[in-house]
Amino acid sequence: MEILKAEEIQNKINNGESFVLKMSASWCGPCKALTEEIKKIDFEVPIYEFDVESDIEFSQKFKVRNVPTVKLFKNGEDVHTFLGLKSADTINGLINEHILN
Repeated sequence: MEILKAEEIQNKINNGESFVLKMSASWCGPCKALTEEIKKIDFEVPIYEFDVESDIEFSQKFKVRNVPTVKLFKNGEDVHTFLGLKSADTINGLINEHILN
């Protein structure tokens, strides 16, 4: 899972890319557990990570109030958001439903 800066994420959105964005913090236990679940997924779309504390303004733009927050983007559009720890199967199902459908 590649860690991106706000500008890199915004470029992907502007380019109409499809991807999963895990927004987290280094001190967050559930964020670390979610990373382990994501590693179990044989994903067909890129999954990126963003440290919410690295750019508070960017985090606020996406209304991140809790971590982890995961956003699914399809063709540059924010199509689904979920909060907290989810299983690899659940995440894979959400990717299939909202991005690959």
